[in-house]
Amino acid sequence: MKQIDTVQTKDYIARAIRQEILSGRIKAGEELTQEDLAETMGVSRMPIREALQTLAQEGFLVRLPNRHMQVVALNKEQIDGIFGLVATMETEMLRQIVDEGKAITLLEEKMTKGIEFHFALADLLGNEYIKQIHSKLIEGYVAYAIESMKDKATPINVLHEIIAAAKNKNELQISNAFKAYYKIYAKVFTVGR
Repeated sequence: MKQIDTVQTKDYIARAIRQEILSGRIKAGEELTQEDLAETMGVSRMPIREALQTLAQEGFLVRLPNRHMQVVALNKEQIDGIFGLVATMETEMLRQIVDEGKAITLLEEKMTKGIEFHFALADLLGNEYIKQIHSKLIEGYVAYAIESMKDKATPINVLHEIIAAAKNKNELQISNAFKAYYKIYAKVFTVGR
């Protein structure tokens, strides 16, 4: 018998609200109240409160003095900073993988699989601490951008450049390609908003 995955109500609610924020349907600066969300979603206030606390810990919301929550407004520089930090981290992760002489065939297999490439990069590194930090860093804005452009040719072409640079052990090319790669994704949040 296949095991059924269960998702707690608060996690489901947090995921739904996060998706609304990332898609722009809930706007930056908008105030959210437990009461309104509970009524809209047809649930009690307790899982709403827990979901909002989770989103505040993730940096999507900030608590206001009136106990409401407000959607964090990130400007272009902050968005670029998030994606630039991920580019730097993944550059260093791939550099370590190459330095250790690990085969990167797993990464090649995952290039067209969206976010799976990034999880494979962390798995291949084999450092659980870095893997956890990396996972937290790419959740949210980065994962949303990658998944929304999953089938686009441009990011996949840049991944080919990253793999080619890794095979040639060219750290500067790896770094430049990751920067270019993540600039593509940062535009998901900075163009037309």
